[in-house]
Amino acid sequence: MNIKKAGLAALLALAVLTSMAVPAVAQSSAELADKEVTVDGDTESVYLEVTNTSGDNLNYTVYGISDGLSTEVDSGSISSVDENDTARQTFTVDSEQYDSYRVLVTEDASDSDEESADNIEIGTTVNQATGGGGAFAGVGGGGLFTPTNLLIGLVVIGGAYVAGFLDPLKNALEG
Repeated sequence: MNIKKAGLAALLALAVLTSMAVPAVAQSSAELADKEVTVDGDTESVYLEVTNTSGDNLNYTVYGISDGLSTEVDSGSISSVDENDTARQTFTVDSEQYDSYRVLVTEDASDSDEESADNIEIGTTVNQATGGGGAFAGVGGGGLFTPTNLLIGLVVIGGAYVAGFLDPLKNALEG
């Protein structure tokens, strides 16, 4: 008889715990966007852009991911946006600590209405190449006159000369 009472008590406890968990699930907020972006030493920040919300704030949570383990690094809300307007939130990255970041955007579960947005974009911003020199940046700066571009230019000019496209110029220089 004690086994039946213990089984009944366990079943009753399970029913009580299950009934307590259901309201928590009902209060969870709907996911509007969930994206993971990879970062490296060139990544400056991760950004979240929201266009045309339904009028209420959207919640966001940012997770840093390293070796498959995620750590919450930031959270908050992004304010509502007027029609044809975009709100942007940026998050500085630590590429030495995290391999990627995950941004999760959800509705506000504390109210009874549903929030939405026309567009939610999540991406990265990279550092620009340093040590430039404009068009004359040379080998390391990525300017216009790189060795590769100069070689391509010489091949194009040589091909034009062989094909006869430069004959009028050649005749003008000789005469």
